Amino acid sequence: MNLVRKNNETRTFYPGLLDELFNTGLSVFEDRRGVPALNVKEDDKELVLELKVPGLKKEDIHLDYNNGILTISGERNEEKEEKDKDKYLRREFCSYSFQRSFELPEDRYDVGKAQAAYKDGILEVTLPKKEQQDKVSRKIEVK
Repeated sequence: MNLVRKNNETRTFYPGLLDELFNTGLSVFEDRRGVPALNVKEDDKELVLELKVPGLKKEDIHLDYNNGILTISGERNEEKEEKDKDKYLRREFCSYSFQRSFELPEDRYDVGKAQAAYKDGILEVTLPKKEQQDKVSRKIEVK
């Protein structure tokens, strides 16, 4: 389950039929919705999220953690201006933004030790896992 924000409204995003068939947890149509492609790696020690966000500068990317939800967002605004010898002016505006949210419970992940790096258009967020205590299991005698 992913939480996706659209028009300032958070909605639950459920994987589609192709996701269930291929067990990827990702939809082949994500790029069409303006949501960056995502790779998720997890082992006993950490969870790693990789988001494909080319063309952004690292200062354009924001990560916020609040009440068990990690929200990753970014925004790029460009303005191009061209002039020629006849003093014609052409201006073009380009804007791109995204936001993805992930449920990451504090009892499972050590968010205080999370790290993020951005290189070659890939944002990598690493969250160490907390040691899980064994759950207590025993029989209780009825008296």
